[in-house]
Amino acid sequence: MRPSCVYLVASIYLLGIVAGTELRQAPALPGAQAISASDRVYTADQTSNTVTVIKPLTNEVLGTIALGKPRVSDQLNPQYLGVINSHGLGFSLDGQFLSHVAVTTNTLTVIRTSNNSIVSQTSVGRAAHEAFFTHDNRTVWVACRGTNFVDIVDGIEGKVINRIKTEPGPSKVLFSPDGKTAYINHIKSPTLSIIDVGTRKVIYTIKDLAHIFSSDMMISADGLRLWAVHKMVGKTTIINLEDRTIVTVLDTGEESNHPMFAVINGTTHAFVTVAASNNTKVWRQDRPSSIPVFVQSIPAGGIEPHGIWVSPDNSQIYWVNEHSDTLDVVDTASFKVISTVKVGQESQAVIYVAGAVPSISYSASGNENLGTQGLGKRVENRLIRVIGSPRATALFTFRELDGVDMIQVIGRTLEINQTYVATAICQNCKGNRLQILSFNATMPMPGKMGCAVAPQVLSYLPFFSNYDVDSIALSKA
Repeated sequence: MRPSCVYLVASIYLLGIVAGTELRQAPALPGAQAISASDRVYTADQTSNTVTVIKPLTNEVLGTIALGKPRVSDQLNPQYLGVINSHGLGFSLDGQFLSHVAVTTNTLTVIRTSNNSIVSQTSVGRAAHEAFFTHDNRTVWVACRGTNFVDIVDGIEGKVINRIKTEPGPSKVLFSPDGKTAYINHIKSPTLSIIDVGTRKVIYTIKDLAHIFSSDMMISADGLRLWAVHKMVGKTTIINLEDRTIVTVLDTGEESNHPMFAVINGTTHAFVTVAASNNTKVWRQDRPSSIPVFVQSIPAGGIEPHGIWVSPDNSQIYWVNEHSDTLDVVDTASFKVISTVKVGQESQAVIYVAGAVPSISYSASGNENLGTQGLGKRVENRLIRVIGSPRATALFTFRELDGVDMIQVIGRTLEINQTYVATAICQNCKGNRLQILSFNATMPMPGKMGCAVAPQVLSYLPFFSNYDVDSIALSKA
């Protein structure tokens, strides 16, 4: 089965009606409303277990919604009931609700945007990753990567009401402009599942994507293009949804993360965040069947860009820098970062919600239930060469937590199955160099025989008060 018509709707999530005014959510075709005081940008912050709330009209950080304790703290306590690892974000078409996914506690949280209150929390399938509301503004589809199904949740009541079987490892759910079709990518299958929303049945499968692991994807505003990113191999599969065929596969860069679309000067442009090179790459795609043309790279204002979204009027792009705890605001006319603001710790996702806080509201100001958890914390990054391995590098990220600090290492072009040891000079130990962590590099690096990556090595200790951050070294054991 194939689509019988071209979707000419202003947003991939269609449009909503708020207070009698047409409201279009992003990504949208030209003609959508400008950025307003009613809009909000949200980031999902994994380490601080928060959602940061930003006012895009002024790029002011209003505060954070705390969904659990910061990493470590009370999380190992048997009485701990909060979420762990704030990760995925979605929203309802009318702008009234957020869908938030915590990947470790497998929790879907629905948040009311007008006052930042929690509407419901639902336990869903293992390793839930991304979720989105259907066009009824109530039902949420949750992709559960540790399973072979998508959970369907009543977001208001807070209960699982159905389940759809998919290929293994469903990662994200997106809906067509008319809301009748859902698209699901996977991290254990090189396929894109196409599901009829009414019958909740898989009606078509696009096979032979560039790689088995596709963590994120996006649909263009006209509903005719889908880009599925393959982080592990630095590639992106370009799909024409008019005839459900693969147009091409792009080499988008090592550790490509999330894609997004914007219509600039009447032409659809695609943006892909690329973590390893600290930039976001831009392509122009004139038609859904066209081979994309590379335009340029935009240097990030921080370290390791990850989640990305666009304003409905296509004037600004937003991406989170995962390792510097910042949000970049980009002007699409100049392709330049025009503002960088501090957000919560280790942000993964970002979304833009138009009309989140109605301009005329007698019950909420939009700042209710906000705090400062995760804000203003120290973070330092050091990219170093690995001693004894000329081609290998390691990015060390040091984060201040409550009572302890977190050390995170991303190792690249390491020797496979080799043990590595990190050391630093202890300032309170007569200047001796001490071991702070060790790890074994076991994950093969695609396309590089005998090489490995270490995507996330974690260690916790009181680092800032005892060690010299500039003395960090990594060597083979």
